Amino acid sequence: MQKILIATGDSPQSQHIFETGLMFAEKLGAQMAILHVISPMQTGLELGSNPGLGSISPIASDLAIARVQTEWQDEERLGTERLQLFAQQAQAQRVPAEILQNFGDAGRVICETATAVAADLIVIGSHQKSRLSEILLGSTSSYVLHHAPCSVMVVREP
Repeated sequence: MQKILIATGDSPQSQHIFETGLMFAEKLGAQMAILHVISPMQTGLELGSNPGLGSISPIASDLAIARVQTEWQDEERLGTERLQLFAQQAQAQRVPAEILQNFGDAGRVICETATAVAADLIVIGSHQKSRLSEILLGSTSSYVLHHAPCSVMVVREP
């Protein structure tokens, strides 16, 4: 095994996911790519009536757009800081690690990144969602399991 892709997020489980991937990388002598995906947010749009379109349509105010932009910048900064801490932990264990952060649908970005870095294994977490929530919102780990170009290890909440 040459490369392990560890998909982390901003949940408290991220450290556990990272540590599981690091343990495998150490034992197998593999390199790590540590990924954080910032998913699109559904905030910042206000519903307003637009008679010209004959229906209700989303209208984004300048204030809402600025708020969303600030939230994205904060998420990007926090994600980068978290990734750097993970990379330092890996380096302390003498495991080569690169950090990656991208925007988009988490499942798709994880699979695309696994292909791009030629990952042999993806380590990803699984949140306990209700069945209805999973049907309505989908599951990143389920998407990755079905579309990944390599093996996938799903780490359950401790």
